[in-house]
Amino acid sequence: MIKRIRGWNSRKISYSGRLILVKSVLSTIHNHWSQIFVLPVGVMDRIQALCRTFLSEGEDKYSKAPLVAWNILCKGKRNGGLGIIDSKMLNVAAIGKLVWWIASKSDYLWIKWIDSIYLKGTPWMTYTPTDYSSWAWRKICEVKETLKNGYIIGKWRGSDHSYTIADGYKWLMQEPDQKVPWYNLVWNRYNVPKCSFITWLIQHQRVLTLDRLHKMGIVDHTECYLCGVEMETHAHLFQDCIFARQCFHKVAHWLGIPATALQDWKKLICLKCPSMFRRQIAMAAMVSTSYYIWHNRNICRLEGYVMHPGKIAQMVQIECKQRVIGIHQGPLKADDMSWCTKIGFL
Repeated sequence: MIKRIRGWNSRKISYSGRLILVKSVLSTIHNHWSQIFVLPVGVMDRIQALCRTFLSEGEDKYSKAPLVAWNILCKGKRNGGLGIIDSKMLNVAAIGKLVWWIASKSDYLWIKWIDSIYLKGTPWMTYTPTDYSSWAWRKICEVKETLKNGYIIGKWRGSDHSYTIADGYKWLMQEPDQKVPWYNLVWNRYNVPKCSFITWLIQHQRVLTLDRLHKMGIVDHTECYLCGVEMETHAHLFQDCIFARQCFHKVAHWLGIPATALQDWKKLICLKCPSMFRRQIAMAAMVSTSYYIWHNRNICRLEGYVMHPGKIAQMVQIECKQRVIGIHQGPLKADDMSWCTKIGFL
């Protein structure tokens, strides 16, 4: 894992790019071993630390605390997380496959050996290992106790009553079915990935605004870089700041939505955008605007100049247009086609 990370950290990968690498590469390297052994706690902690550090900083070593707690990152996107696999829970769910094989008397030589050496006719669900049993066998028995209620209730068995690692993992995570209110906004298909990730941080109020940096003792002043009047808090920067309001107003005017602040958008989008296509474009523009407000704030802090709101609105328009052209498939309805022509997409 460290070798992979050190090969990537020179490429200046964005948050969204790092997230893809964590989910598709780093979180899967140990999967083979997770299905054979209960890996030691220290090993699992190190694996999670590497994933968390690479996502946060693009490195394999910590230099600052992560913005969001690991347990939140491992929640599904519908529940406010990023859908990163919790390695410890996956290891338990994978060993649950062995537990299920023993319970179902599967026709494997290893299962017959277990039954002959350890169980000796004792019912598996009531079996307790002796103090002389091997460490690996005692750990498998611990997993059996952890998953026992799931086996009995049967909520995560398949239609053929067979156990799957995916169902076991889902049961262990115990996530509610109800999704967070901003799920459709942040993970809209027309959003640019980097904008979705920053908006996700905004929804969790984890961006490092000046009020938070001041509490950490990193900066001495708290005046907003964009307006220079009020304290830069999360609510001020993305809702109350004069600069932010101007950005949202210009983008809203382009879309034909009379919104001037972030909290007004969701309701007005539903009222003013009758089709799903138009609502998705409006939400993508909203997310992109939030991203460029934060991006412009950071430019102002580092380089000392502020981009004009009209320029930000123009960048949002170009980005949304390129995204729609790049991923949209199939014909548009006549009304949507007319609307696209009106806002300059066609």
